[in-house]
Order: sequence, then structure tokens, then C-alpha cells
Amino acid sequence: MKRKLQKCLTILGMIGLCIGLSGCGNDKDTAAKSTVPLECGQHILYGSYQGEAIEWRVLDKQGDEVLLISEYGLDAQPFDTNGKKRVLWENSTIRKWLNDDFYNSAFTEDEKENIVSSFSEGFEKKNDSSRLEGGKPYYHLEREAEDKMFLLSYTEMCEYFDPDPNPKEGSYFDFQYGYDEVLCYPTKYAKQQLYMLNVKDTCGWWLADCFYDSDGVGVISGYGQAQREILLNSSRYAVRPAMWVTWQSDMQVIEESRSYNNKG
Repeated sequence: MKRKLQKCLTILGMIGLCIGLSGCGNDKDTAAKSTVPLECGQHILYGSYQGEAIEWRVLDKQGDEVLLISEYGLDAQPFDTNGKKRVLWENSTIRKWLNDDFYNSAFTEDEKENIVSSFSEGFEKKNDSSRLEGGKPYYHLEREAEDKMFLLSYTEMCEYFDPDPNPKEGSYFDFQYGYDEVLCYPTKYAKQQLYMLNVKDTCGWWLADCFYDSDGVGVISGYGQAQREILLNSSRYAVRPAMWVTWQSDMQVIEESRSYNNKG
């Protein structure tokens, strides 16, 4: 994952950083070089939404920054409201909502200071080629626009939620199966906004990417399946925002995740 930082770095410093990190983040081993006293999988509280503190899961860390995703679905928003069947992340209304409405309502001005602008080229090894001979172009397109708030792409989801402790090359989420690793529960507020929950009160959630040669965008179903959704104006899927933040020592780490299961 390549990231573009906007915090007091000179051009020379940026070049040196990217070289040192083997592509600015595509190498998971760079987490060992991080100064952040957290491990991937730990949870912190940061910001609030609809009257509740937001719980985040640590997915990655590099230098003094961490990649976070909300542990729960925070709201039900359509991916796009313009009536099109094929919409790139950079043109979607959910991107605007995340970086405007959500960003401004969820964080104080001081909290915003720690949120880093970033972009991503994803993880090629987690993608599938759209050609029989392999290579580019790949089936899953990436979110390459620069944002404060974003959704994970399919390949990022595969990288950070991989259920296989000994993965091989390729993508590991077979659409025929559901995976507990990617199950998501909505907050009380999101539960009221969602059009549909599955029988266990889990909810589907949006990914950021569309596909190279077909309509729709990627989603994770309420059963933990990686799927394609063509109804982009649907309210059936929750939003799990993600962001890179500069770690601060006063950020609140929590030992046990809250549970919204069967609550509402």
C-alpha cells in the first residue's frame, strides 16, 4: 500500500522513506520498524459518532502511524446515489460522505490533526488477473484517490483479514464460503438505519472497489462472503470507515471489545 503523507516532510525525506519501506507499505514486515506501542488486532477508542465513542481495530502500523478500521458498522449509507451501475471510488457519493459529513461529525479539530491523508495501490498478490495469461489489468480495481477517510479495497481486506495462517499466492476469500474473520455487527444507531440484517444480527459492509469488466462494487455479506453488489443505492450495507492516524500516547486503548450482538 502506498501512502502520501502531508505532515512536514521534505521531498527528499519522502523519497528516502518510500525506499526504506519497500514501496511505502506493501511489505507487512515494515510493522516491525514501527514506534507505535500497539499490535495489530488491538482496539482503541477515537472520535465519536451519533453519541457513542468509535471503536477501531488496528490493521497495520508504520513509523508513528497506524491503520485503523471501525470495529462495527457505524451507519447505513448507499455507495452511490447517482443511479449508475458502475461507479469508481473516486466518484462515489460515499467517499464524499465519509470525508465531509462523517469526518466533520465524528472528530474534534484536535483529533482531525492526527488523521493522515493517504492513497493506496492495494496488494497485487491478492488480486486476480482479468486475462488468461495473467498480470495487469487486474479484476479488482483499487482506491487510488487521496483521502482522510476511506473504505478498504478487496485486496486490502484480503491482506488484513486473511483467515489462512499460511497463505499462498493469490486471493483467499472464496465467494462460495463465509468467513468469521470478516463478520461485522452494527452499532445500535446503524442497526436502526439498515434495511436488512442476517439472522445473527450481523450486517453486510461496503468495500471501496469496483471491477475491471463488470458493474457493481465489492461487499462483504452479513454471512462473511465476499460478493458483488449492483444496487449501489442500497441501504443494506453498513459503513466501516478506515483511516491512517499518527499515534498519540493519550489515545485510549481498550482491552475488551464492546458487543452489539442482539442489542438494539
